Amino acid sequence: MMQKLLKFVLMCCSIVAIGTLASLFFVKKQAYAFDLNVLEKKENLVPILIIGSGCAGYSAALYGARGNVKTVVVVGSQPGGQLSTTTKVENMPGLIDQLGPDIVHNVQKQCEHFGAEILYDSVKSITVSDRIFEVVTEGGLTIHALTIIIATGALPVKLGVSGEEQWWGQGVTTCAICDAPFHKGKDVVVIGGGDSAIEEALQLAAYAKTVTIVVRKDAMRAAPSMQDRLKSVDTINVLYNSEIKAIHGIDDSGVTSVEIYNNKTNSVATKSVSGVFLAIGHKPNSGLVKGLVKVDNEGYIVTHGKTQETTFPGIFAAGDVEDKQYRQAGVAAGSGIRAGLDALNYLQTVGFTSSVAKNLESHYLNLKSPKKIAKAALVDIGSTQAFDTLIQEKPVVVVDIYTTFCPSCKYLLPTLESVAQQLGDTVTFVKINADEVPELAQRYKISSVPSLFLFKKGELLDQTVGALPEDELLAFIQQAL
Repeated sequence: MMQKLLKFVLMCCSIVAIGTLASLFFVKKQAYAFDLNVLEKKENLVPILIIGSGCAGYSAALYGARGNVKTVVVVGSQPGGQLSTTTKVENMPGLIDQLGPDIVHNVQKQCEHFGAEILYDSVKSITVSDRIFEVVTEGGLTIHALTIIIATGALPVKLGVSGEEQWWGQGVTTCAICDAPFHKGKDVVVIGGGDSAIEEALQLAAYAKTVTIVVRKDAMRAAPSMQDRLKSVDTINVLYNSEIKAIHGIDDSGVTSVEIYNNKTNSVATKSVSGVFLAIGHKPNSGLVKGLVKVDNEGYIVTHGKTQETTFPGIFAAGDVEDKQYRQAGVAAGSGIRAGLDALNYLQTVGFTSSVAKNLESHYLNLKSPKKIAKAALVDIGSTQAFDTLIQEKPVVVVDIYTTFCPSCKYLLPTLESVAQQLGDTVTFVKINADEVPELAQRYKISSVPSLFLFKKGELLDQTVGALPEDELLAFIQQAL
């Protein structure tokens, strides 16, 4: 009896063992989701492609790179994300009174130290074929990615009132750290009642004559510690139960006044101001992948459980583009770490081994050898006299007016350099720091950076505000050629 029982147990164990081996073999055979023959025909391959360069994006890049997997970050039109537009950061664990741009810069350098690569461009479209993502950038580059981490953050919400679009970039803005110097000794308003509104107001107070915070409700929602900081600044005033109903301006001067509606008394007052700074919230910047992944009714990307996985295998999301509850830099960094780990795990699951990676290395995107830019491509000018002389001497001149702490200005610079090389000696490109040559900022009524000016034979032909992608920049310059 015992022998029969023993034979039965051994037979069961054998069946289980054979079944386990078979299942392992099956998983190994079926797990690899990519056709290697197809991959080997692709160029500009990237195993982990991160779109967005805030806390979430760079944290994901840190873990991707430390996992010894080729990782590339596409910076986007707002390098460093929202944290790069703040000054003092008090609530990041382990850091006391650090500047937002410095935090982002340090994380970027940490990523690069471990091998992550940075691409100063924006993504135009994402399509998928054979489980490989084809990503086209605004600069015209086509990247083939095996995984994508969406860390595109959120876009500032606009008021939707009369005059807002007309005077955008001419007094209406969302970036005090960029544009505060243009309002020195003037009156400005900040719209919003949260931490961001107070942060904007405090940055502006160092320059403006007065700062008025316009709050729609009867109290601010900002943290008590942030509200306490207002008490020490006499030039900041708060208007409660108030809303902006219209923004007015003059062509040569930009914004000149706003209409403020008191929703308790139903009265409207006009206030003379030179700047309107919006801090009324953000909406997720998820439009790039709405056709690929599931988003909720507010546009936030839906992730699975406690992971950063989206509804499309191989696409992950991190930061404010998927976080509708916390929206903090520390939380974004944590979600970026999870996304990086999730992407590594996904690649391992589908059979992307070190030997596969080695076979594909010759097909990887190469950012190690960027285009060589002519040394004199961008002329750095530090005086009005030098500027006036140059625009008279050169037939076509493109002038980039920037400030040191402007994230979009940093994003625009590589695009300018690339276009400068393409156009050669036909166009002269000039950089001017508005903080060092304020007379030029005043002459051309600049209230937002980056500002681009196009001169032909000494005459101003056109101007625009903001960081343009390469094709739009070329079209802007083409008017003078």
